[in-house]
Amino acid sequence: MKISTSLFSLMTAACLTAYGQTGNDSVSRVKVFELGEVSVTGRPAGKTAGNRVNDVQLREFNRDNVTEALNLLPGLSITEAGARNEGQIYLRGFNLLQTPVFYDGIPIYVPYDGNVDINRFTTYDLSQITVSKALTSVLYGPNTMGGAVNLVSRKPVKQAEVWGLSGLKFGDSGFSGYNTSVSAGSRQGRFYALGSISFLKNNFSSLSGKFVPGANEDGGRRENSETGDLKFSAKAGYTPNATDEYSLNFILQDAKKDIPPGVEGNQFRRYPEYNKKSLYYKSKTAFGSALTVDATAFYDNYYNIMSQFDDKTYTTQNKGSAFNSIYDDYSAGGSLNFVSGFFKNNILKLALYEKYDSHREHNAAIPASEAAGQNEKAGEPVQEYRDNTFSAGLEDVFSVSEHIDVVAGLNYSYRRNIRAQEYGTHYDTGEKNVLYDFPSGSDDAFNYQVAILLKPAAGHEISVSASRKSRFASQKDRYSSKFGSQRPNPDLKSEFSWIFDLTCKGEIESVFQYEVSLFRNNIDNAIYQVTIPGEFADDGVTLLKQNRNVGKSFATGYEVALGLNPVKEISIGGSYSYIYRENKEDKSLKFTDVPSHKGILYGKFALPRFRGAYLHVDWEVNSKRYHTSDGKTLPGYGIVNAKVFARVWNGFSLEAGVKNIGDKNYYLSLNYPREGRTYFTSLVYDF
Repeated sequence: MKISTSLFSLMTAACLTAYGQTGNDSVSRVKVFELGEVSVTGRPAGKTAGNRVNDVQLREFNRDNVTEALNLLPGLSITEAGARNEGQIYLRGFNLLQTPVFYDGIPIYVPYDGNVDINRFTTYDLSQITVSKALTSVLYGPNTMGGAVNLVSRKPVKQAEVWGLSGLKFGDSGFSGYNTSVSAGSRQGRFYALGSISFLKNNFSSLSGKFVPGANEDGGRRENSETGDLKFSAKAGYTPNATDEYSLNFILQDAKKDIPPGVEGNQFRRYPEYNKKSLYYKSKTAFGSALTVDATAFYDNYYNIMSQFDDKTYTTQNKGSAFNSIYDDYSAGGSLNFVSGFFKNNILKLALYEKYDSHREHNAAIPASEAAGQNEKAGEPVQEYRDNTFSAGLEDVFSVSEHIDVVAGLNYSYRRNIRAQEYGTHYDTGEKNVLYDFPSGSDDAFNYQVAILLKPAAGHEISVSASRKSRFASQKDRYSSKFGSQRPNPDLKSEFSWIFDLTCKGEIESVFQYEVSLFRNNIDNAIYQVTIPGEFADDGVTLLKQNRNVGKSFATGYEVALGLNPVKEISIGGSYSYIYRENKEDKSLKFTDVPSHKGILYGKFALPRFRGAYLHVDWEVNSKRYHTSDGKTLPGYGIVNAKVFARVWNGFSLEAGVKNIGDKNYYLSLNYPREGRTYFTSLVYDF
């Protein structure tokens, strides 16, 4: 690895582009749903935001979906992935397959491919988003190879409370969308209840005036870019005493999204339905002073229809590549966590976890329509995939002294394939248009970690950790033929990582906050595509791809997050992160989608005499990133956002702002130009 600048100059750059929480915890509007939190020690030091975004920041930065919210954190980069244009993140180089997303500690990825479009998850009902980058609790269960992202919901604190906002959005091409959200809750003695509903509508994405028109896009209003996200969440809870709590929760997401045609592509797709339902129960029960049992049970349903059309008119589906693909998936499972304080100076945790995944898919029949010019198209039989995953983990936090803790964790995970079906050309016999079963199989993995946590002074912490983590190959990794271009590999095994981390964090007098991390991730048995002969290709020599455990790579870098409150009216801060990734097998191949350098600088300037008014400005900078493994790059960019906020009357506030003030034409992924300059205004109500 080559580093072109000295450590001193890098740290100086970090200080100039730093980001910290700057004490926002003290003014958080909502209470965190503690049953939804997952942590190793439960005793974080300081208030820095190197691994957390709270509800105040979500609104100050106007981050309406999870993708944009996570982009505030150092070490995290975002992109828009593949032909489905899904919001994705990379955590220190690990993608969403390797860094799962949880909602109140419950996994929310799609059973078939292990991914989830986090653009579809709005933030209006969240209290905070936490990210485990190195030391990740065994309570999460399996597959936390690169860490974990946890979306934590809210809990009411008043006898009656209402919070919400309604806003409008404009681009240089006109009115482009609106959003509205309202949450109402109550806490009455031992009982509490909370309901939230939100709708985020984008009529179109407004492209930069500097965008150069192409074959599929003429600029201005982005073609086929409409989205709509409706979300309803509710919880009811009972707290019989100071230690116990029982909660039932429900989430409904009903989305529709159009996928803009790629600037250099020829796929024309829409999701007329992109729906998700979750029902889960969480509880915490103390048995005396030395034993606590946490229980979780969940059912998560995911249903979507993706349609591919012949051309940009989106009217016919006559080509062989056109389809209406239906996914009907669900996951069901639960966990039991036993937390013991029987042994002196020890917090011992035993975690038992089981999850059942079911995926059903098929291409639906398309009826003929003479008026539209649509021919009748036959559908497919339903194909089923079913997995069962079990995990057991043991974690111990041993307090050597008031200033030293040692953490050790061990996890064993086992995944069994119950059924896997495919329709098409049999991967072994070459028979065409048949519904066939893959052989069943299984895989297991041991994971372990150790850390030393030093607390040299109140509010400061130094941690050194080493973790060996794994990820099971998803159903798609093992069985997908990718429309005939890939040969399935039912025996595909887990990939592994060694994660090493040194982090120092803390605060001084609530005036200065800091967090500095150095890390290295070594990856073994990584799932890579390799080229093999196509035995059943018509020409007999066509090459296919196959997923195999052949990859070895590493990622190393550092992160700095700083915050400063010199006076009550001013908060400034930011973050800087650097990452270097290398393929050990072939150094000429480049890893895509992650910039080597990323920085955010922000400032909040309050005018308390003017009804709590403030000005918020933030500046984000990304270096260039590779978009192909042979070294083609997308240019770096810098964008500036600003807004003003003021209370106007009895719980009502107004805000107005501009995003991408300079109307920068920039890309996270080659085919999807980002929005240019947009304007927004909102009415906020808080009672």
